[in-house]
Amino acid sequence: MKKNVKTLAVAGLVIGALAIGGIGTVAMASGNAYQTYKDAALSVTHRENHTMDTSFSAKENDVILFSGTSQTKIDGADTYSSARVEGGGQAVDTESSTVGGTVTRRTGEVYTSTALDSRYQEWERPGATSTSTKLMSMVTDLLVGDVKTHFTSSGETVSVNLSGAQIPELMNVAVSAMLEQSGNHADRFDTNGDYTDMLRNLPIKKAAVIQSVKLDATVSGGEITGQDLVIVLTGDDAVGTSHEVELTVKMATSEIGSTTVQAIYTTGKNVTESNMNYIR
Repeated sequence: MKKNVKTLAVAGLVIGALAIGGIGTVAMASGNAYQTYKDAALSVTHRENHTMDTSFSAKENDVILFSGTSQTKIDGADTYSSARVEGGGQAVDTESSTVGGTVTRRTGEVYTSTALDSRYQEWERPGATSTSTKLMSMVTDLLVGDVKTHFTSSGETVSVNLSGAQIPELMNVAVSAMLEQSGNHADRFDTNGDYTDMLRNLPIKKAAVIQSVKLDATVSGGEITGQDLVIVLTGDDAVGTSHEVELTVKMATSEIGSTTVQAIYTTGKNVTESNMNYIR
């Protein structure tokens, strides 16, 4: 695979929840607005060179549960990602780079290096073929159901505001299942003793329901160059107490065609090397 950028587990939880909402909104537009946004969203899978900056947060009653930023750089087979997440009195700072057939990772001051299996570099990333692109398009259309008319456009901005019965039930099922899995298996992310408490700072563990979704995206030159997404979730914690959490994410794409990637700087650092063949 040409690109296998793995971000911080906590960031993955937040962005994963938001992405499920985003998947539903990809195909909610009708007419030209629908096609424009969907084509721009699918084109992300074909980008060979770009930089993506993301900020995200989760809050309840105006109290920040956790927040963070991440950056991803892609230049052909070379990739770099970084993430910093703060919550529960902790801060987790990570980096990962794949350059010249070697994956280097840093979590805090812990460095690891893994040589890639040659098959890794030969494997084409998902979405690189016309067949997989068509499949992704069909899936987004299927997930949308009957809410296509709620999408609007104005200039380069496309927007959607959904609430209550406008939210596809499949989205609620997916979000609820994801949060339950994260709550049941939070320890799997605890590779360095850093992630578990932050994951548990998201109080909703079951019966999650999406109350509202608000998306504003900028589509320029056939590319999504920015997105602001806000999702309000309600649900119960492990003992049945109800909660309402607001998840936000802001994404911006830049340096399309001019991004350069450098390996993580490890000079003078204690790097643990692995001989394991790393595939994907």
